[in-house]
Amino acid sequence: MIGGMRQRSPSYLRQRGAVLFMSLIILLVLSLLAITTANTAIVEQKMAGATRNMQLARLAADSALNEAKVSISQTAAAYGAAAVCTHLRCFVRTPGLPYDAAELMRTEQAKTAMNSFRLDLTMLEGVDESARLAASPGYVIEDLGAPGGSTNPLPSADAGSSRLFRITALGFGGRRDYERAIESIYPVAQ
Repeated sequence: MIGGMRQRSPSYLRQRGAVLFMSLIILLVLSLLAITTANTAIVEQKMAGATRNMQLARLAADSALNEAKVSISQTAAAYGAAAVCTHLRCFVRTPGLPYDAAELMRTEQAKTAMNSFRLDLTMLEGVDESARLAASPGYVIEDLGAPGGSTNPLPSADAGSSRLFRITALGFGGRRDYERAIESIYPVAQ
């Protein structure tokens, strides 16, 4: 003490790091917020990619189904509905094969009878180059015969006027683990 007065120390000497501690806490909170936002964006990007792959698989399966219908119609118009399977590769479902479309398309019998075709997605408007399929879509055709006949128990008011074909189509998305199998019964006039 000089002359009975206490000497004051400068204010910067009395600080004990409270500002540093608070800025570290704020920095930690902001870092956690940035990491959470980045993780959310990554998850959303993966979800969008999965949705896109599922849509591509559905598009490919629908295209295969439509291709099969066109092939059956053209063959039936040229040779008759009963001769479709003599001109196109057809499939005969034997007992013990699965009824589920996706499971059926994984069997060796279906793979052997599968008709595949190239689907060019670049013809679609607004599709970029990344819209590629992991594999070409395919389909199998089964001749179910006339409605109400011995090979087809489906009832029909006029059983002799049409012949039924079961089409099972398989499409893939951008990766092979995104697949879509669909089935349709397609009547063709005899």
